[in-house]
Amino acid sequence: MRLYLLHPAVVHLPIALLLTGLAGALAERRDAVRGRLGDAVSWLLWLGTASAWLSVALGLLAARTAPHVPPAWETLADHRALGLWTAGLFSLLSAWRWRARERAPGLFLLGWMAAAVVLGAAAYHGGELVFTYNMGTAAGAE
Repeated sequence: MRLYLLHPAVVHLPIALLLTGLAGALAERRDAVRGRLGDAVSWLLWLGTASAWLSVALGLLAARTAPHVPPAWETLADHRALGLWTAGLFSLLSAWRWRARERAPGLFLLGWMAAAVVLGAAAYHGGELVFTYNMGTAAGAE
C-alpha cells in the first residue's frame, strides 16, 4: 500500500470545512442571519481543525513514504511548515470559539481570515508539489 496517497485523500476536507465555516462566520455578522449559524459555524471550525491535524499527520507520513524528488525539498519544507501553522492557528481559533465565543467577534473573524490565508498558502505549495514537481505521482517516481 502506498501510504503517501492517504494525505491527498483527506487534505481537501479541512480546506472545505474551514473555508465554508469562514463564509458562515462572515454571513453570521449580517442582521438577517444573526444567531442562526452560530452552532454550524462552530462545528465547521472544530471539525475542520480536527481534520487539519489528521491531514498534517498524514502529510508527515507522506513526506517519509513518497518517492523523493530532490528539487521539491524546499517547497516540501515550506508546505510542511505552513501546514503546521495552519493547524496551530485553527486550534487557537477553536479554543477561542469554545471558551470566549462572544468576546471580540471582529478580532476573531480577522484571525480566521488570516488563518485562511495561511491555509491557502499551504494548499498552493501542496499543489506546486504535485503539479510542478510531480511528487507522489507516477511521473515523479521516474
